[in-house]
Amino acid sequence: MRRGRSSRTAVVVVVAVLVVAAAVMAGFVWWPRSDQGSAGPTTSTTTSSSADVVDPPVQPAAAAVKPLSATAGRVPQPDKVAARLAGPLSNRALAQFSGIVEDAATGTVLWKRDQGTPVIPGSTLKLLTAAAVLTSMSPDTRLTTTVVSGSRPGDVVLVGGGDVTLSARQEGVGTVYDGAPTVADLAAQIKAKKVKVTRILTDTTYWSDDDLADGWLTDDITGTAAARQGYITRMQPLMVDGDRTDPADEDSPRTGAPAKTAAKALARALGVPDVPVVTGSQAAPDATVLAKVQSQPVSILLSQALLNSDNVLAEALGRTVALKRGAPTTFEGVEAAVVQALEDLKLDTVGLVMEDASGLSPGDQVSASLEADVMALAVSGRVPALGGMLAGLPVAGVSGTLGPDSGRFRSAASKAGAGWVRAKTGSLGVTYALTGYVPDVDGRMLVFSFNSLGVGGDQGRFAQDAVAAALRGCGCS
Repeated sequence: MRRGRSSRTAVVVVVAVLVVAAAVMAGFVWWPRSDQGSAGPTTSTTTSSSADVVDPPVQPAAAAVKPLSATAGRVPQPDKVAARLAGPLSNRALAQFSGIVEDAATGTVLWKRDQGTPVIPGSTLKLLTAAAVLTSMSPDTRLTTTVVSGSRPGDVVLVGGGDVTLSARQEGVGTVYDGAPTVADLAAQIKAKKVKVTRILTDTTYWSDDDLADGWLTDDITGTAAARQGYITRMQPLMVDGDRTDPADEDSPRTGAPAKTAAKALARALGVPDVPVVTGSQAAPDATVLAKVQSQPVSILLSQALLNSDNVLAEALGRTVALKRGAPTTFEGVEAAVVQALEDLKLDTVGLVMEDASGLSPGDQVSASLEADVMALAVSGRVPALGGMLAGLPVAGVSGTLGPDSGRFRSAASKAGAGWVRAKTGSLGVTYALTGYVPDVDGRMLVFSFNSLGVGGDQGRFAQDAVAAALRGCGCS
Protein backbone atom coordinates (compact mmCIF):
# COMPACT_ATOMS: atom_id res chain seq x y z
CA MET A 1 0.00 0.00 0.00
CA ARG A 2 1.45 3.33 -1.03
CA ARG A 3 2.02 5.46 2.05
CA GLY A 4 1.83 8.99 0.82
CA ARG A 5 4.61 10.32 -1.34
CA SER A 6 6.29 10.11 -4.73
CA SER A 7 9.99 9.83 -5.49
CA ARG A 8 12.40 12.73 -5.59
CA THR A 9 13.08 13.88 -9.16
CA ALA A 10 15.44 15.96 -11.25
CA VAL A 11 14.16 19.05 -12.99
CA VAL A 12 13.80 19.02 -16.75
CA VAL A 13 15.61 22.12 -17.97
CA VAL A 14 13.21 23.18 -20.69
CA VAL A 15 10.18 22.85 -18.45
CA ALA A 16 12.03 24.55 -15.62
CA VAL A 17 12.47 27.62 -17.77
CA LEU A 18 8.75 27.63 -18.43
CA VAL A 19 7.88 27.26 -14.78
CA VAL A 20 10.16 30.06 -13.65
CA ALA A 21 8.46 32.30 -16.18
CA ALA A 22 5.11 31.12 -14.91
CA ALA A 23 6.05 31.68 -11.32
CA VAL A 24 7.32 35.16 -12.09
CA MET A 25 3.97 35.91 -13.68
CA ALA A 26 2.36 34.54 -10.57
CA GLY A 27 4.51 36.77 -8.41
CA PHE A 28 5.96 33.95 -6.32
CA VAL A 29 9.48 33.20 -7.55
CA TRP A 30 11.74 32.61 -4.54
CA TRP A 31 15.38 31.60 -4.57
CA PRO A 32 17.09 30.74 -1.29
CA ARG A 33 20.37 32.50 -0.58
CA SER A 34 23.30 30.32 -1.58
CA ASP A 35 24.78 30.69 1.89
CA GLN A 36 21.82 28.75 3.26
CA GLY A 37 22.97 25.66 1.43
CA SER A 38 19.75 25.04 -0.44
CA ALA A 39 19.14 24.57 -4.11
CA GLY A 40 19.04 27.79 -6.05
CA PRO A 41 20.99 29.82 -8.58
CA THR A 42 24.73 29.65 -8.11
CA THR A 43 27.54 31.39 -9.91
CA SER A 44 30.88 30.00 -10.90
CA THR A 45 33.92 31.50 -12.54
CA THR A 46 36.23 30.00 -15.13
CA THR A 47 39.52 31.24 -16.51
CA SER A 48 40.70 31.22 -20.10
CA SER A 49 43.63 32.54 -22.06
CA SER A 50 43.32 35.73 -24.12
CA ALA A 51 43.41 33.61 -27.29
CA ASP A 52 40.11 32.07 -26.26
CA VAL A 53 38.34 35.41 -26.06
CA VAL A 54 36.57 36.35 -29.28
CA ASP A 55 34.07 39.01 -28.23
CA PRO A 56 33.61 40.92 -24.99
CA PRO A 57 30.95 39.45 -22.72
CA VAL A 58 27.45 40.70 -23.36
CA GLN A 59 25.06 41.37 -20.50
CA PRO A 60 21.54 40.36 -21.58
CA ALA A 61 18.72 42.74 -20.84
CA ALA A 62 16.55 41.91 -17.85
CA ALA A 63 13.38 40.05 -18.66
CA ALA A 64 10.53 42.46 -19.21
CA VAL A 65 8.09 40.51 -17.08
CA LYS A 66 6.19 42.23 -14.30
CA PRO A 67 5.02 40.10 -11.38
CA LEU A 68 1.29 39.94 -10.89
CA SER A 69 -0.31 40.40 -7.52
CA ALA A 70 -3.08 38.16 -6.29
CA THR A 71 -5.54 40.94 -7.13
CA ALA A 72 -4.44 41.20 -10.76
CA GLY A 73 -6.56 39.93 -13.62
CA ARG A 74 -10.28 39.87 -14.20
CA VAL A 75 -12.61 38.61 -11.48
CA PRO A 76 -13.83 35.06 -12.24
CA GLN A 77 -17.51 34.17 -12.07
CA PRO A 78 -18.69 31.02 -10.24
CA ASP A 79 -21.04 29.87 -13.01
CA LYS A 80 -18.29 30.11 -15.61
CA VAL A 81 -15.82 28.27 -13.40
CA ALA A 82 -18.38 25.50 -12.88
CA ALA A 83 -18.92 25.25 -16.63
CA ARG A 84 -15.19 25.05 -17.22
CA LEU A 85 -14.82 22.22 -14.69
CA ALA A 86 -17.85 20.23 -15.79
CA GLY A 87 -15.94 18.07 -18.29
CA PRO A 88 -13.01 16.96 -16.10
CA LEU A 89 -15.32 16.56 -13.10
CA SER A 90 -17.32 13.94 -15.00
CA ASN A 91 -14.33 11.55 -14.93
CA ARG A 92 -15.28 8.53 -12.84
CA ALA A 93 -11.66 8.06 -11.80
CA LEU A 94 -12.21 10.93 -9.35
CA ALA A 95 -14.27 8.47 -7.29
CA GLN A 96 -15.78 10.02 -4.13
CA PHE A 97 -14.68 13.56 -4.86
CA SER A 98 -14.79 16.65 -2.69
CA GLY A 99 -13.17 20.01 -3.14
CA ILE A 100 -13.28 23.75 -3.42
CA VAL A 101 -11.98 26.52 -5.68
CA GLU A 102 -11.52 30.05 -4.36
CA ASP A 103 -10.53 33.42 -5.76
CA ALA A 104 -7.33 34.02 -3.81
CA ALA A 105 -7.76 37.79 -3.77
CA THR A 106 -11.27 37.92 -2.33
CA GLY A 107 -11.82 34.49 -0.79
CA THR A 108 -14.94 34.11 -2.92
CA VAL A 109 -15.91 30.47 -3.41
CA LEU A 110 -16.05 29.77 -7.14
CA TRP A 111 -16.89 26.06 -6.98
CA LYS A 112 -17.48 23.58 -4.18
CA ARG A 113 -18.52 20.02 -3.42
CA ASP A 114 -18.67 18.63 0.12
CA GLN A 115 -15.91 21.10 0.91
CA GLY A 116 -16.66 21.17 4.64
CA THR A 117 -16.59 17.41 5.16
CA PRO A 118 -13.41 16.20 6.90
CA VAL A 119 -11.61 13.52 4.88
CA ILE A 120 -8.27 11.70 4.95
CA PRO A 121 -5.83 14.32 3.65
CA GLY A 122 -2.67 12.30 3.10
CA SER A 123 0.36 14.52 2.89
CA THR A 124 -1.60 17.68 2.13
CA LEU A 125 -1.89 17.84 5.93
CA LYS A 126 1.69 19.12 5.85
CA LEU A 127 0.28 22.48 4.73
CA LEU A 128 -1.33 22.93 8.14
CA THR A 129 1.94 22.07 9.85
CA ALA A 130 3.68 24.52 7.54
CA ALA A 131 1.29 27.31 8.47
CA ALA A 132 1.93 26.64 12.15
CA VAL A 133 5.71 26.65 11.65
CA LEU A 134 5.74 29.94 9.79
CA THR A 135 3.49 31.73 12.30
CA SER A 136 5.11 30.31 15.44
CA MET A 137 8.76 31.14 14.95
CA SER A 138 11.25 33.13 12.92
CA PRO A 139 12.04 31.56 9.54
CA ASP A 140 15.72 31.90 10.51
CA THR A 141 15.33 29.52 13.48
CA ARG A 142 17.94 26.76 13.48
CA LEU A 143 18.08 23.45 15.35
CA THR A 144 21.24 22.54 17.23
CA THR A 145 22.94 19.19 17.82
CA THR A 146 25.67 19.14 20.48
CA VAL A 147 28.26 16.85 21.96
CA VAL A 148 29.10 17.45 25.61
CA SER A 149 31.39 15.87 28.17
CA GLY A 150 30.10 12.91 30.16
CA SER A 151 30.30 12.18 33.85
CA ARG A 152 33.46 10.11 33.61
CA PRO A 153 36.68 10.41 31.58
CA GLY A 154 36.28 9.25 28.00
CA ASP A 155 32.49 9.63 27.99
CA VAL A 156 30.80 12.03 25.60
CA VAL A 157 27.07 12.65 25.26
CA LEU A 158 25.49 13.23 21.86
CA VAL A 159 22.51 15.51 22.54
CA GLY A 160 19.68 15.71 20.03
CA GLY A 161 18.07 19.06 19.39
CA GLY A 162 15.45 18.05 16.86
CA ASP A 163 17.53 18.28 13.68
CA VAL A 164 16.68 15.13 11.73
CA THR A 165 18.71 16.35 8.73
CA LEU A 166 22.10 15.96 10.45
CA SER A 167 24.03 13.84 7.97
CA ALA A 168 26.41 10.94 8.43
CA ARG A 169 27.36 10.95 4.75
CA GLN A 170 30.96 10.65 3.73
CA GLU A 171 32.66 13.41 1.77
CA GLY A 172 31.44 13.45 -1.80
CA VAL A 173 28.34 11.38 -1.04
CA GLY A 174 24.94 12.93 -1.64
CA THR A 175 22.14 13.35 0.85
CA VAL A 176 18.43 13.96 0.57
CA TYR A 177 18.93 17.08 2.68
CA ASP A 178 21.18 19.34 0.62
CA GLY A 179 23.23 21.65 2.83
CA ALA A 180 22.67 19.71 6.05
CA PRO A 181 25.25 19.79 8.86
CA THR A 182 27.42 16.71 9.26
CA VAL A 183 28.55 14.28 11.90
CA ALA A 184 32.01 14.66 10.39
CA ASP A 185 32.00 18.30 11.51
CA LEU A 186 31.10 17.27 15.07
CA ALA A 187 33.92 14.73 15.05
CA ALA A 188 36.41 17.27 13.76
CA GLN A 189 35.57 19.66 16.59
CA ILE A 190 36.02 16.89 19.19
CA LYS A 191 39.33 15.83 17.68
CA ALA A 192 40.53 19.42 17.70
CA LYS A 193 40.05 19.43 21.48
CA LYS A 194 42.11 16.23 21.68
CA VAL A 195 39.38 14.39 23.58
CA LYS A 196 39.91 10.64 23.75
CA VAL A 197 36.46 9.06 23.43
CA THR A 198 35.90 5.64 24.97
CA ARG A 199 32.10 5.66 25.19
CA ILE A 200 29.25 7.55 23.50
CA LEU A 201 25.96 8.18 25.27
CA THR A 202 22.83 9.65 23.68
CA ASP A 203 20.41 12.22 25.10
CA THR A 204 16.96 12.34 23.46
CA THR A 205 15.14 14.19 26.24
CA TYR A 206 14.52 17.22 24.03
CA TRP A 207 11.33 15.48 22.89
CA SER A 208 8.89 13.19 24.66
CA ASP A 209 9.33 9.46 24.09
CA ASP A 210 5.96 9.37 22.27
CA ASP A 211 7.61 8.22 19.05
CA LEU A 212 5.02 6.36 16.94
CA ALA A 213 1.64 7.77 15.93
CA ASP A 214 -1.62 5.86 15.79
CA GLY A 215 -1.98 4.35 12.34
CA TRP A 216 1.71 4.10 11.51
CA LEU A 217 2.81 0.63 10.42
CA THR A 218 6.05 -1.27 10.89
CA ASP A 219 6.28 -1.39 7.12
CA ASP A 220 6.37 2.40 7.10
CA ILE A 221 9.83 2.15 8.71
CA THR A 222 11.51 -0.78 7.01
CA GLY A 223 9.35 -1.30 3.95
CA THR A 224 7.95 -4.61 2.78
CA ALA A 225 9.87 -7.42 1.11
CA ALA A 226 8.25 -6.41 -2.17
CA ALA A 227 8.93 -2.69 -1.81
CA ARG A 228 11.87 -1.69 0.34
CA GLN A 229 10.66 1.85 0.99
CA GLY A 230 10.64 3.72 4.26
CA TYR A 231 8.32 6.62 4.97
CA ILE A 232 8.82 7.25 8.67
CA THR A 233 10.82 6.17 11.72
CA ARG A 234 10.55 6.37 15.48
CA MET A 235 10.49 10.06 16.17
CA GLN A 236 13.53 10.93 18.26
CA PRO A 237 15.24 14.35 18.32
CA LEU A 238 18.55 12.72 17.42
CA MET A 239 19.03 11.02 14.07
CA VAL A 240 21.07 11.18 10.91
CA ASP A 241 19.72 11.57 7.38
CA GLY A 242 16.14 11.15 8.54
CA ASP A 243 17.23 7.70 9.81
CA ARG A 244 17.68 6.44 6.23
CA THR A 245 19.99 3.54 5.59
CA ASP A 246 20.94 5.29 2.33
CA PRO A 247 21.25 9.06 2.88
CA ALA A 248 20.88 9.83 -0.83
CA ASP A 249 17.67 7.84 -1.40
CA GLU A 250 14.43 9.62 -0.51
CA ASP A 251 12.59 6.29 -0.21
CA SER A 252 15.31 4.41 1.64
CA PRO A 253 14.29 2.06 4.46
CA ARG A 254 14.86 3.49 7.94
CA THR A 255 16.85 1.82 10.72
CA GLY A 256 14.12 2.26 13.32
CA ALA A 257 16.77 3.09 15.97
CA PRO A 258 17.61 6.73 15.17
CA ALA A 259 19.63 7.77 18.24
CA LYS A 260 21.73 4.62 18.35
CA THR A 261 22.43 4.89 14.62
CA ALA A 262 23.52 8.51 15.05
CA ALA A 263 25.89 7.58 17.89
CA LYS A 264 27.47 4.83 15.83
CA ALA A 265 27.96 7.30 12.99
CA LEU A 266 29.80 9.62 15.39
CA ALA A 267 31.97 6.74 16.55
CA ARG A 268 32.96 5.96 12.96
CA ALA A 269 33.68 9.62 12.24
CA LEU A 270 35.92 9.76 15.31
CA GLY A 271 37.83 6.71 14.12
CA VAL A 272 36.67 4.57 17.07
CA PRO A 273 33.87 2.52 15.52
CA ASP A 274 33.89 -0.14 18.24
CA VAL A 275 33.40 2.05 21.32
CA PRO A 276 30.28 1.22 23.36
CA VAL A 277 27.09 3.18 22.67
CA VAL A 278 24.59 3.77 25.48
CA THR A 279 21.13 5.16 24.73
CA GLY A 280 18.68 6.73 27.17
CA SER A 281 21.11 9.03 28.99
CA GLN A 282 20.77 12.69 29.94
CA ALA A 283 23.56 15.24 29.81
CA ALA A 284 24.37 17.26 32.90
CA PRO A 285 23.14 20.88 32.67
CA ASP A 286 26.67 22.19 33.27
CA ALA A 287 28.44 19.74 30.95
CA THR A 288 31.24 21.17 28.81
CA VAL A 289 30.26 21.62 25.17
CA LEU A 290 32.77 19.84 22.96
CA ALA A 291 31.10 20.33 19.60
CA LYS A 292 27.94 21.64 18.03
CA VAL A 293 26.38 22.09 14.60
CA GLN A 294 23.22 23.82 13.45
CA SER A 295 20.62 22.95 10.88
CA GLN A 296 19.67 25.14 7.99
CA PRO A 297 16.94 27.70 8.81
CA VAL A 298 13.49 26.20 9.31
CA SER A 299 12.35 28.05 6.18
CA ILE A 300 14.67 25.80 4.17
CA LEU A 301 13.74 22.69 6.14
CA LEU A 302 10.07 23.41 5.52
CA SER A 303 10.62 23.76 1.79
CA GLN A 304 12.42 20.41 1.76
CA ALA A 305 9.60 18.79 3.71
CA LEU A 306 6.95 20.07 1.31
CA LEU A 307 8.78 19.55 -1.97
CA ASN A 308 9.55 15.88 -1.39
CA SER A 309 6.72 15.20 1.09
CA ASP A 310 9.22 14.22 3.77
CA ASN A 311 7.25 12.75 6.68
CA VAL A 312 10.12 12.62 9.19
CA LEU A 313 11.07 16.24 8.59
CA ALA A 314 7.43 17.36 8.84
CA GLU A 315 7.05 15.54 12.16
CA ALA A 316 10.21 17.18 13.49
CA LEU A 317 8.96 20.61 12.50
CA GLY A 318 5.64 19.86 14.19
CA ARG A 319 7.48 19.23 17.45
CA THR A 320 9.32 22.49 17.03
CA VAL A 321 5.92 24.22 16.86
CA ALA A 322 4.85 22.45 20.05
CA LEU A 323 8.01 23.65 21.85
CA LYS A 324 7.55 27.21 20.65
CA ARG A 325 3.94 27.27 21.84
CA GLY A 326 4.58 25.60 25.18
CA ALA A 327 2.84 22.33 24.33
CA PRO A 328 4.15 18.82 25.08
CA THR A 329 6.25 17.26 22.33
CA THR A 330 3.78 14.40 21.98
CA PHE A 331 1.50 13.78 19.02
CA GLU A 332 -1.37 15.25 21.03
CA GLY A 333 0.76 18.24 21.96
CA VAL A 334 1.68 18.86 18.34
CA GLU A 335 -1.99 18.69 17.34
CA ALA A 336 -2.92 21.20 20.06
CA ALA A 337 -0.13 23.57 19.00
CA VAL A 338 -1.02 23.43 15.31
CA VAL A 339 -4.72 23.92 16.03
CA GLN A 340 -3.86 26.92 18.20
CA ALA A 341 -1.79 28.40 15.38
CA LEU A 342 -4.61 27.92 12.86
CA GLU A 343 -7.19 29.41 15.20
CA ASP A 344 -4.90 32.41 15.74
CA LEU A 345 -5.31 32.92 11.99
CA LYS A 346 -9.12 32.89 12.47
CA LEU A 347 -9.47 29.63 10.57
CA ASP A 348 -12.27 27.15 11.23
CA THR A 349 -10.76 23.95 12.68
CA VAL A 350 -14.06 22.16 13.41
CA GLY A 351 -13.66 18.49 12.48
CA LEU A 352 -9.88 18.69 12.22
CA VAL A 353 -8.09 15.58 13.54
CA MET A 354 -4.29 15.37 13.48
CA GLU A 355 -2.94 12.02 14.60
CA ASP A 356 0.41 13.22 13.30
CA ALA A 357 1.97 16.26 11.61
CA SER A 358 2.78 14.62 8.28
CA GLY A 359 -0.48 13.07 7.07
CA LEU A 360 0.81 9.50 7.20
CA SER A 361 -1.87 8.32 9.64
CA PRO A 362 -5.21 7.19 8.19
CA GLY A 363 -6.78 8.70 11.29
CA ASP A 364 -6.12 12.25 10.11
CA GLN A 365 -9.20 14.24 9.04
CA VAL A 366 -9.20 17.63 7.29
CA SER A 367 -11.75 19.47 5.17
CA ALA A 368 -10.96 20.87 1.74
CA SER A 369 -12.17 24.28 2.97
CA LEU A 370 -9.53 24.47 5.69
CA GLU A 371 -6.66 23.55 3.40
CA ALA A 372 -7.85 25.99 0.72
CA ASP A 373 -8.24 28.77 3.27
CA VAL A 374 -4.65 28.26 4.45
CA MET A 375 -3.43 28.34 0.86
CA ALA A 376 -5.46 31.47 0.11
CA LEU A 377 -3.89 33.30 3.07
CA ALA A 378 -0.46 32.46 1.68
CA VAL A 379 -1.17 33.28 -1.96
CA SER A 380 -3.01 36.52 -1.27
CA GLY A 381 -0.33 37.87 1.04
CA ARG A 382 -2.89 38.59 3.74
CA VAL A 383 -0.60 36.77 6.15
CA PRO A 384 2.89 37.60 4.82
CA ALA A 385 4.62 34.94 6.92
CA LEU A 386 2.71 32.20 5.09
CA GLY A 387 4.33 33.18 1.80
CA GLY A 388 7.21 30.98 2.95
CA MET A 389 5.23 27.82 2.27
CA LEU A 390 4.89 28.63 -1.42
CA ALA A 391 8.62 28.14 -2.00
CA GLY A 392 8.36 24.45 -1.20
CA LEU A 393 5.31 23.59 -3.29
CA PRO A 394 6.01 21.13 -6.11
CA VAL A 395 5.57 22.51 -9.62
CA ALA A 396 3.43 20.50 -12.04
CA GLY A 397 5.57 18.35 -14.29
CA VAL A 398 8.77 19.87 -12.97
CA SER A 399 9.72 19.28 -9.36
CA GLY A 400 9.26 17.29 -6.18
CA THR A 401 6.28 14.95 -5.98
CA LEU A 402 4.88 16.45 -9.20
CA GLY A 403 8.17 16.03 -11.05
CA PRO A 404 8.85 14.16 -14.31
CA ASP A 405 9.13 10.74 -12.66
CA SER A 406 5.64 11.11 -11.18
CA GLY A 407 3.93 11.00 -14.56
CA ARG A 408 1.77 13.94 -13.51
CA PHE A 409 0.40 16.62 -15.86
CA ARG A 410 1.41 14.78 -19.03
CA SER A 411 -1.90 13.74 -20.57
CA ALA A 412 -3.76 15.74 -23.18
CA ALA A 413 -6.30 16.65 -20.50
CA SER A 414 -3.75 17.94 -17.99
CA LYS A 415 -0.62 19.11 -19.78
CA ALA A 416 -1.89 22.71 -19.92
CA GLY A 417 -1.21 22.85 -16.19
CA ALA A 418 2.45 21.83 -16.49
CA GLY A 419 4.70 24.61 -15.28
CA TRP A 420 1.75 26.61 -13.94
CA VAL A 421 0.09 24.58 -11.19
CA ARG A 422 1.90 24.56 -7.84
CA ALA A 423 0.45 22.16 -5.32
CA LYS A 424 1.04 19.83 -2.40
CA THR A 425 0.23 16.22 -3.16
CA GLY A 426 -1.28 13.64 -0.86
CA SER A 427 -1.58 9.88 -1.26
CA LEU A 428 -2.57 7.32 1.34
CA GLY A 429 -3.98 3.96 0.34
CA VAL A 430 -7.02 4.68 -1.83
CA THR A 431 -7.04 8.41 -1.08
CA TYR A 432 -5.49 11.05 -3.33
CA ALA A 433 -5.38 14.77 -2.61
CA LEU A 434 -4.06 17.91 -4.27
CA THR A 435 -4.05 21.42 -2.76
CA GLY A 436 -2.47 24.45 -4.38
CA TYR A 437 -2.93 27.39 -6.69
CA VAL A 438 -2.71 28.35 -10.36
CA PRO A 439 -3.02 31.62 -12.32
CA ASP A 440 -5.79 31.42 -14.91
CA VAL A 441 -5.39 32.84 -18.42
CA ASP A 442 -6.95 36.10 -17.25
CA GLY A 443 -4.11 36.47 -14.74
CA ARG A 444 -6.23 35.72 -11.67
CA MET A 445 -4.91 33.51 -8.88
CA LEU A 446 -7.18 30.55 -8.18
CA VAL A 447 -6.71 28.42 -5.06
CA PHE A 448 -7.99 24.84 -4.97
CA SER A 449 -8.16 21.80 -2.73
CA PHE A 450 -9.26 18.42 -4.11
CA ASN A 451 -9.71 15.02 -2.46
CA SER A 452 -10.68 11.64 -3.92
CA LEU A 453 -11.65 8.70 -1.73
CA GLY A 454 -11.87 5.14 -3.01
CA VAL A 455 -9.61 5.65 -6.00
CA GLY A 456 -7.88 2.83 -7.83
CA GLY A 457 -4.49 3.18 -9.53
CA ASP A 458 -2.87 6.34 -10.82
CA GLN A 459 -5.92 7.35 -12.88
CA GLY A 460 -7.32 9.14 -9.82
CA ARG A 461 -4.24 11.34 -9.65
CA PHE A 462 -4.34 12.08 -13.35
CA ALA A 463 -8.03 12.95 -13.13
CA GLN A 464 -7.29 15.50 -10.40
CA ASP A 465 -4.51 16.94 -12.56
CA ALA A 466 -7.04 17.52 -15.33
CA VAL A 467 -9.32 19.46 -12.99
CA ALA A 468 -6.42 21.69 -11.88
CA ALA A 469 -5.32 22.17 -15.49
CA ALA A 470 -8.85 23.23 -16.43
CA LEU A 471 -8.52 26.07 -13.92
CA ARG A 472 -5.35 27.18 -15.64
CA GLY A 473 -7.28 27.45 -18.92
CA CYS A 474 -10.12 29.33 -17.29
CA GLY A 475 -11.09 32.62 -18.92
CA CYS A 476 -14.00 32.75 -16.54
CA SER A 477 -14.67 36.43 -15.99
